Amino acid sequence: MTEKRFLSNIMVEGVVLIILSLCLLILPRLTELSYGVMLACVFITYGLYRIIISIINKTYGFGIIYGIFMGLFLTTLGVLLLFVPKINLLWLIELTGVYFILESLSSSAFSYYLKNRYDYWGGKLISSIILFTVGLLIILGVPVMSFWMVTVLSGIAMLVKGSSKFILASVNLNNYNI
Repeated sequence: MTEKRFLSNIMVEGVVLIILSLCLLILPRLTELSYGVMLACVFITYGLYRIIISIINKTYGFGIIYGIFMGLFLTTLGVLLLFVPKINLLWLIELTGVYFILESLSSSAFSYYLKNRYDYWGGKLISSIILFTVGLLIILGVPVMSFWMVTVLSGIAMLVKGSSKFILASVNLNNYNI
């Protein structure tokens, strides 16, 4: 796989994340009523995308296994949220926070990988700090936090992550003609 194709895949992932995050942010009141369904659909979609893109980009980065694991974790979380309504939503919210913390660790490692290869790698580092903060806020604030607030925080985190991926790819894509 060429560098240009790799960056194109990052750009597509950024667009997917931006669209999914806008669904969470534009419809927060609707999401409050159907929190489980909306967040489950977003998690399943992004989890499946993450599995597919990890297989496609297997020669890049530091882990096809980690990418597939995170995709499976997110997809499983979405399926549980969608199909097992009796499960305690507080546990699922905690797992959502855990996901954002794990994703922040992955994102910071990915920004270190990009440091010597591409311009604007610092955006990924800022994104990982925001993801970590959102995950920590969700985990520490669950008992008093409403489902609406978790949805908005999830939307913000995904919007920042998607925007940083899109900007990273669009800034560096023109450097490769192959």
